[in-house]
Amino acid sequence: MSDKTLETILSNLKDLGFTEYEGKVYMALINDHPLSAYNVSKNSGVPHSRVYDITRRLIKKGYVTSKGTNPELFSPISPEELISRLRRDNSKLTSELKQQLDSIKFTADFDPVWNLSGRTEALEMAEQLIGEAETNIFVGLWDHELEYLDKAFKKAEKRGVKIHILLYGEGKPDFADVYYHSTENLEDINEVGRSLDLVIDSSVCITGSLGGVVPCQAVWTRNKGLIKSIEGFIIHDFYIAEVSDYLGDKVDEIFGKNFEKLRKKYGH
Repeated sequence: MSDKTLETILSNLKDLGFTEYEGKVYMALINDHPLSAYNVSKNSGVPHSRVYDITRRLIKKGYVTSKGTNPELFSPISPEELISRLRRDNSKLTSELKQQLDSIKFTADFDPVWNLSGRTEALEMAEQLIGEAETNIFVGLWDHELEYLDKAFKKAEKRGVKIHILLYGEGKPDFADVYYHSTENLEDINEVGRSLDLVIDSSVCITGSLGGVVPCQAVWTRNKGLIKSIEGFIIHDFYIAEVSDYLGDKVDEIFGKNFEKLRKKYGH
């Protein structure tokens, strides 16, 4: 294992509640076990005078075991079990913290708008928000992004969340109410990238282009005014899709194919 990899692992362990010494002891045991206190100190760089204190804490947390007395030998739980325990512990802690914080009356004095660094961050954030949805989802997206978020949408629907999709493409999702948006007259797609507009429970949204030749220009926000506008924009396109389906060819006769006459009128 390279020094850089070890440094990254130790940093991640610290983020998950390990002290620096706890992380070093656990990693020393992962690489070689069982070890006496002397060898733990030798392999980890943790002072010998601190090893028993550190190993006792790790044993109490369930991350290390010991056997024997002369000398006492220490072994770690497996990385897989460590990850499983950390997930359970953090899930329990965050659930308890949520209940505690929910009892506090809080009114935000501002609604942040955060720039997202790229398509990957935008889709990961979208997946997380979909997983937290409780009542409804309004979303406008392309086939490529639908494929990425497919499982998250299906899980949400199973929870009883109502999903409305405005789809740019020809995908045939077997869930949600789906309306199709024409992909013609979208010449800038290669430059700015495909768009994503996602509103969850009318309380949080992601909107913008995911990047192409130019960088990603998507944002996350809880700003109520922006959320209302984005949700209204998506629903408005649902209206157009339903009216077009109902009137059929008459829409093309009156407004031109893909509303060409209206596009020219408004320079879009």
